[in-house]
Amino acid sequence: MLSYADRSWLPWLLILLLAVSSSAVFVYHSASSLARLYTELGKEYVSDEIYYVDTARRMLQNVFKVEMEYWSYSGKTNEDYYNLEHPPLGKYIIALSMVVCGDKPLCWRLPGIIEASLIPVIVALAYTGRRPPMILAAASAAMAAGSDYILRTAGAVAMLDIHLAFFTALTILAAARGRLAIAGIMAGAAASVKISGVAAVLALIVYIAYAGWMGRRERVRWVLKVILLSAAVYIIMYVPLASYFGPVELVKENINALKWHTTSRPANGPPTSTPTGWIFNVNPFYYSVSGALVAARLNTLVHLPALVAALVVTMYHLDRGRERMVFSSILYMSVILTYYLVFALGNRTLYSFYAVQLTPAAAGVLAEVSLLVSGRSGTPKTLEGDPHRDGDGGGGPIREAGAQDPGAGEAEGGPGVG
Repeated sequence: MLSYADRSWLPWLLILLLAVSSSAVFVYHSASSLARLYTELGKEYVSDEIYYVDTARRMLQNVFKVEMEYWSYSGKTNEDYYNLEHPPLGKYIIALSMVVCGDKPLCWRLPGIIEASLIPVIVALAYTGRRPPMILAAASAAMAAGSDYILRTAGAVAMLDIHLAFFTALTILAAARGRLAIAGIMAGAAASVKISGVAAVLALIVYIAYAGWMGRRERVRWVLKVILLSAAVYIIMYVPLASYFGPVELVKENINALKWHTTSRPANGPPTSTPTGWIFNVNPFYYSVSGALVAARLNTLVHLPALVAALVVTMYHLDRGRERMVFSSILYMSVILTYYLVFALGNRTLYSFYAVQLTPAAAGVLAEVSLLVSGRSGTPKTLEGDPHRDGDGGGGPIREAGAQDPGAGEAEGGPGVG
């Protein structure tokens, strides 16, 4: 183990800091430059921004009664439209940016830019520690996330998916550090941005249910706790809207949202593809079709190995349940299978910009594989040699790792694509 009194750990720390900082700065610069380009081109709304921004503004005006200077843009949605196809947290974030920064395009897009640039930092923090294999795993995770093109393009627009990816990354951080209660809260936040965030909740349930390092009763207790925490976050996010619409109306809207998500959009809409098609950039979604042609593309060199590794590691976990550092792998498969379930239930119009949710999971998978290959499995605390319980009781006594038994283009009205 490297000691902080031993300066030999400094080169490893420099490697980590360089990888994380360069990835974060690169994403921030790329996303902010693209957002400014949209503004310079006079693109008031890019793709489905119109639905989320109009809804955020309407919530501020009618639900929260915020008095401020609002800017009225052309092509506004109907005055009674609140984008109830999706949960409200993403719109709250956009609304907050209006209050803090102003009701203008760069301000709507600023939260996504910041969150996109933080995702490489978050996934690195999930896997870092004092041992060289952990430092390399964390550095590789940051660089994998930063190299994913879709992270920069999704971060440049005021849509929901970058917020979904952000809370998904925080779920990975909490789960990898053994903070299962916090992971449940973050997964609930992800589901409160888009219903597809439930994939993070399902991944946590599977991860805990097959955790061989926990006793049976403890597994049951943690599964129930994660479900309750996630559900509580989801419900709390609807409280402001419930006071405006009434709880019965919101229940109806959630049922309608499930129907909407399992129904195909018009056939003459944007290019569509399957979840595995996203990995190979088959028919990518275009955020803009005039002035700046920007597609939601994945880095196949990151996602193809991540898909294969996630499948193998997840099956291993389900069979033996011994490795603690496998949550991202389970999450990656959970996201893929969740979207295939939506596809099977009738929605054949899936768009590649959804795939930004996979970016932090893919980075985490590569970190997990590097740790498993190096023989350094377990939570970060076990990797550091701490045989005691992790911070919030997320898994019973921890043994030493070595001793374990092995959007519709330019929107013109009506519900959007996303």
